[in-house]
Amino acid sequence: PAASGPLWRESWQGKQVEIAVVLTLLAGLTLILFAQEWITRRPRLWRIGRLSFLASTFLVLGMGLNGQLSGVQVVAFVHSLLTGFRWETFLIEPVIFILWGFTALGMLFWGRGVYCGWLCPFGALQELTNAAAQKLGVRQIAVPQALHERLWVIKYSLFMGILALSFYSMHDALILAEAEPFKTAISLRFIRAWPFLLFVAALLTAGLFIERFYCRYLCPLGAGLAIPAKLKIFDWLKRRPQCGRECRMCETKCTVGAIDAIGRINANECVLCLRCQVIMNDDTQCPVLKRRARVEG
Repeated sequence: PAASGPLWRESWQGKQVEIAVVLTLLAGLTLILFAQEWITRRPRLWRIGRLSFLASTFLVLGMGLNGQLSGVQVVAFVHSLLTGFRWETFLIEPVIFILWGFTALGMLFWGRGVYCGWLCPFGALQELTNAAAQKLGVRQIAVPQALHERLWVIKYSLFMGILALSFYSMHDALILAEAEPFKTAISLRFIRAWPFLLFVAALLTAGLFIERFYCRYLCPLGAGLAIPAKLKIFDWLKRRPQCGRECRMCETKCTVGAIDAIGRINANECVLCLRCQVIMNDDTQCPVLKRRARVEG
């Protein structure tokens, strides 16, 4: 009998529908990012489009296709580079492979926000639940900038801890990696023992008061992506000389605290939501545009 092809090829042939769905989502996101200036000049379109895309990310990519990346996969990639890289190991899961490929390319163009802000199912769930909470009048907690920046240490320490521990014991590293709620909330679709469910509930509850609480302070995957994302070669997010000097509106409106007191965007923390670009293009919000309109009028 003829020898069967590689296992990964069979996997790709058997998941053509899933692959088509993922590619469609990625094509849509690419269009959004390239057309960001046109979109951000239309606040209502931006808002509806963003929430709709996040809903698709959570329901279709996450709950439907189990397309959740993980810090554990970053650790596995590092180990493969050190012990002998084999494409077959990563090609076996086509949805995950395509997502990683797009994320890697996206980091060069836009930074880590391509995945963290648009394609992470758990991140999408957090933003959607927070949007619902705000709609219901839940008061948001503004974390002081000094504390906000110090809390970043947690996620970077977690990532480095998982990576370091993996060289001693991969089993122990996987236990520490339970700091990621992805397995419980996305991979197992909330069908798990109550302590894990309680942990996810605590994170989502915190996220009702502090948008993307987990992303901002605890996510080792986000920390792992932020490191290579420093290779980003384009700067798509625009700023004005007045940002951070005459006006700090974008800083106060940034829902993840990625803009500092002098108006600079921290690419390590930015989730590419485009909110600051909407404000900058809105002559009813941006003080610079308001003043310009008064002068011209």
